[in-house]
Amino acid sequence: MKQNFINYSELRNVAILELDDPSANTLTYHLLKELEERVFHIATNTSIRGIVIIGKGEKFFSGGVNIGMLLTAGRQHNSHFILFAAEVLELIESLPISVVTIINGNITGGGLELALIADYRIAIAGSYNIGFPEVRLGVIPGMGGTQRLARLVGPQRALEMITQGEFISPSTSLDIGLIDVLLPLENFRENAIGLAIDYIHQHSLSQTKGLPISWLDKSTDIDDVVQLSIDKGLAVIHITAAANTHNSIDILIALNEYLLDLRTDDEIYSVLIDLKSECFGKDDNADFFKVHETLFRYIFNKISGYPRIVALNVHGSLQNIAMELALHCDYRLVDLTLATSKLTSKLQQNINSDSPEYERFRPFFNSLPAISSIADLVSSGFYRIQDKPQEWLMRFVPPIGAGQAIGYAKLAITKGYKEPLSSSLLLERHLQEQLFMSHDSKEGMTAYVEKRKPFFTGA
Repeated sequence: MKQNFINYSELRNVAILELDDPSANTLTYHLLKELEERVFHIATNTSIRGIVIIGKGEKFFSGGVNIGMLLTAGRQHNSHFILFAAEVLELIESLPISVVTIINGNITGGGLELALIADYRIAIAGSYNIGFPEVRLGVIPGMGGTQRLARLVGPQRALEMITQGEFISPSTSLDIGLIDVLLPLENFRENAIGLAIDYIHQHSLSQTKGLPISWLDKSTDIDDVVQLSIDKGLAVIHITAAANTHNSIDILIALNEYLLDLRTDDEIYSVLIDLKSECFGKDDNADFFKVHETLFRYIFNKISGYPRIVALNVHGSLQNIAMELALHCDYRLVDLTLATSKLTSKLQQNINSDSPEYERFRPFFNSLPAISSIADLVSSGFYRIQDKPQEWLMRFVPPIGAGQAIGYAKLAITKGYKEPLSSSLLLERHLQEQLFMSHDSKEGMTAYVEKRKPFFTGA
């Protein structure tokens, strides 16, 4: 029987999300996965005007990331988990509705990072711990805590809190602006929820996101549309031709499920999305994308930020949302027959010109005076001709490819090129330092000196 870690309810058109994982409501993969699912539901429900997040019980809002989980999982799993957790927080923060956190007790580490994404923080008066103890464990906040705390209380106070790893009291948190209001213990939960809902109704407009979508409709046989196969470190996500009979949100959710599973699998080094359909669902159009842009960007950004190579294998011309998917993949592959065809590519400027991903492809699109066909996109270099995509992708998989180095190179480029050069150089240097401690870097350099082919393990 599936355990629920998020208790969901609605009151006056506000979603109440209660963290429920005794005894400290710690953040685990399963809790965050359920939180993500709940947020998906909220994002497609036009009646919801805001979100309230609270911890169950009287002692903890959240004690942060579950350390026991980190100790029993592998290093790669933990790295992907922190990335996933940060993405879920960014998703909540990006919703066009108000978010309020109700701090009902101890709030430390990742729990405090969760509270920092809120527009308004209500806390119970009393004596309990608030802060970031990560340095005591040899790490730092990794889900945006360093950045959001500095922007909220100032860089000096943030530096002191994080580098000392000491806890502060609720009253001190109120004084420095970390929380907005303290309420007394008596009837705290009832009063705090009422205050939170009042705040939301005062600061949020009703969502104007079009018609709600029943993306959780299990009658749609999505397993026949989106399928997964794995072979020797390469994962292939098949989106069949039946995609044109299903709505895009269903396909999006199924794609996300597989991406989550793959990111926590240390044996996966490359991903191929095999898109048999010319569209990403029956509602693949510019208007639908714009209405639900927050969700689409969230999933597609997982692809561009996934620390492994992701390629899209194309079997036809791409329409609006499908082209956005192509923009977020590292490689776009077509076979020779399609590459020489005159099928219109449906490259919609009204979508792509607004896409954060569009800018890095501008050299492709500017290389020709006009782009009206797949053949044109091949000529520009946007598409790569490859008749055996799975064989071609094995170059990124051990023992042939140094999977970790390839993934870090992708992260340095995709995460760094938008930042100031000084920040990008720091990111590159940090990733390189991590690689110097890896087995594959030693093997690669040894093989070079010994003038032989390296045998990479991915570690």
